[in-house]
Amino acid sequence: KNNYSGIACELKSTLQQRTMKWTSTVCAALAVGVVGAAVPTITLNNGVEMPMVSIGTWQYNSSVAYDAIKEAYAVGFNHIDTAHDYENEDGVGRAIAEAPGGRDGVFLTTKVPGCGFQGISILDCYSDSVKLHQDNLKLLNIEASDLLLIHFPPIDGCKVGCKAIQEQWSAMEYLLSQNLTKAIGVSNYCPSCFECLFENATVTPAVNQIGFHVGMGVDPIGIVSYCKEKGIVTQAYSPLGDGSTKLIDGPVVTPIGDAHNKTGAQVSLKWLIQSGVPLSTKARDSKYLAEDIDLFDWNLTDTEMTTLNDATSPPGIPSFLCTK
Repeated sequence: KNNYSGIACELKSTLQQRTMKWTSTVCAALAVGVVGAAVPTITLNNGVEMPMVSIGTWQYNSSVAYDAIKEAYAVGFNHIDTAHDYENEDGVGRAIAEAPGGRDGVFLTTKVPGCGFQGISILDCYSDSVKLHQDNLKLLNIEASDLLLIHFPPIDGCKVGCKAIQEQWSAMEYLLSQNLTKAIGVSNYCPSCFECLFENATVTPAVNQIGFHVGMGVDPIGIVSYCKEKGIVTQAYSPLGDGSTKLIDGPVVTPIGDAHNKTGAQVSLKWLIQSGVPLSTKARDSKYLAEDIDLFDWNLTDTEMTTLNDATSPPGIPSFLCTK
């Protein structure tokens, strides 16, 4: 691995300027040994295989999303995460069309807003949700998503908005039945949201994507254990926290990273992966993308896992719209 990395990096200086960016990406990937490596998958409750790490595109416009995904392909990513309210589906769609393995070689997660938000009427949530996903598929230029999530609970919350939850989940089940997505799930859902959903659901959500990172404990508000009991995969967004560098270069993760010749950020991501939790990360630089996917050929010790399990900082919440 080291010899190949050195050869590739020496060639960098002889290439024309137009190829410099590509070469830099390959060098970063070779340095961590991930080019061509298969990202492990987790089996969802309907048998769909979902890659454990995705490249997130929140706050990226279409052109930035396209560029970031192309960089991510070069270091081994094969799972893309987008959403209606990211407003970048056309750029994501262009990147999907150029996936190294074609459409079948990339897993696409997208999301529709909760009832009462961003074009989804609280009064006609079913029809609006169906139409919005159909419109998003056109922008993405694909026939079906691999995973479709309800991005967050309805505007009225999970108790007052229970009827809306049930109506929107019926729309999700319809989209699944029409083969417009291979799996359906939710995001930012708490146990109270699920209790409402399960009153008339015929399909159990495959995934609950929540805010989850070192510092929140192993089971914030009991949502991880709740989902496990129901056969729902917990997926983490914001795996490095929000607005803090503690999970990148802080005093807990840095020495653990040093012991494995890894960065503090890699330790934070590995804690989730080693706990069986898939994650969505975000980067544009090829170096960081390569590091973010270099998580599968090394392990944290039991003592290190305990230290990370017990960390209480930085704080975080699984959902911004519900608490229990």
